[in-house]
Amino acid sequence: MHAPVLSKPDFVRRYRAGEFGNASLTWPTVANYLSSSYNGLVHLRNRVKGGSTYYNQTREQVNSRYYGPDEDWYVSAMAPHDLNLLQGEVMRGVWGLELYCSPVVGLPMRDALRELSFSLRGLSAQQILRSKMDELSWQWLEYLLEEYPDHVVEFSCFAKCWGTVPGFNTVFWEVRKY
Repeated sequence: MHAPVLSKPDFVRRYRAGEFGNASLTWPTVANYLSSSYNGLVHLRNRVKGGSTYYNQTREQVNSRYYGPDEDWYVSAMAPHDLNLLQGEVMRGVWGLELYCSPVVGLPMRDALRELSFSLRGLSAQQILRSKMDELSWQWLEYLLEEYPDHVVEFSCFAKCWGTVPGFNTVFWEVRKY
């Protein structure tokens, strides 16, 4: 069993180290991103819990949008949300799996959940997850839920494999203690 994830900075450090599996290509600071040769759209993310987040940003937008210490921000490549199958949060509860999710295509998770979301438990949650995740992603989700009890796992499933680990159609965005 791994140590619990107790803060956003702790999560970000462990996320970048690959502890949680398939992820989006990520730079630890805005300065690191700006010095890279990456030219795709990105997600400007905040290390502060509940902090501002900006999707579909160009290099110029990132450079002009972030404020405060560079260490408060990090940058990830934008996921192919036009290929969304299912996104949401899952955890083990009293009744088995508890899933809060959205099938909305074309939007990042926060926005998709605001537009249309639903909750499932137990076998229903397991069935929809198994129908959207490839086998490697499903096995990794089970591993995360086993290794991080009392944690929520945020994920996005896509209609193709995408992310830092080949062969996965699911990116695991966050693992946090509830």
